[in-house]
Amino acid sequence: MRSFFLFALLVAAASAFVAPANKAVAMSGRTAPVVPNMVIDGSVMESAASTANLIATSAGENGGFFFPVAGIVSLAALILFLAPPLKED
Repeated sequence: MRSFFLFALLVAAASAFVAPANKAVAMSGRTAPVVPNMVIDGSVMESAASTANLIATSAGENGGFFFPVAGIVSLAALILFLAPPLKED
């Protein structure tokens, strides 16, 4: 029983590396490439601009420059803590 299980496991592992038959995709012929339409509607741009203005309209809102400066300073402190200067022997 144990040898049968081992043989079945080997067959299953070997069948994972066999490429399947390529019958899933059948091409009906060549078609001409179509150029995508890259034009954005004006109403979409206006709604995106008004949504962006709802988040913050000036640097004084949402704490101002405190959080970006505190983040940069804490990141610099972490780098200095984790990478001390090398000692010379």
